[in-house]
Amino acid sequence: MFYWILSVFLGFLVWVNISPHDQAGTQLQDSTLSQRAIQTVRYINDINDWRYINPAQKDGVIPDSAFGWSSVGGLRNVLQAGRVYVYQPDQPGLMAALLAQSRHSALVGKVVGRRLIDSVGNDMQVNVPASITDGSLVYLN
Repeated sequence: MFYWILSVFLGFLVWVNISPHDQAGTQLQDSTLSQRAIQTVRYINDINDWRYINPAQKDGVIPDSAFGWSSVGGLRNVLQAGRVYVYQPDQPGLMAALLAQSRHSALVGKVVGRRLIDSVGNDMQVNVPASITDGSLVYLN
């Protein structure tokens, strides 16, 4: 009898702690982050295509109008010394989504003290341009 009451009590606790609304919210957040990561990878690919056609530009910002589509709000780029920095404000889960979409690229990091730090906390030995603020998520190329 005691085990039966205990199992009913444990079953009730499990039922109370699993809310379908929380799961739906989590799935929506994951989907939003995944979509943002896909758009970021597409953005850097479009920049690489543009640079192939326009190899003379080594510095500055490439306007989004050069790609024929509107970028995602907050997604920006800057070229410095021939290197492309695509950056955006970080949000929880975005680095993981971007790593998944980029097949765990070693070129994804977060800015801390104008230095690029990878997903496990290692300094990537890259100083970012002054226009990129601390806390930004950067995809380097």
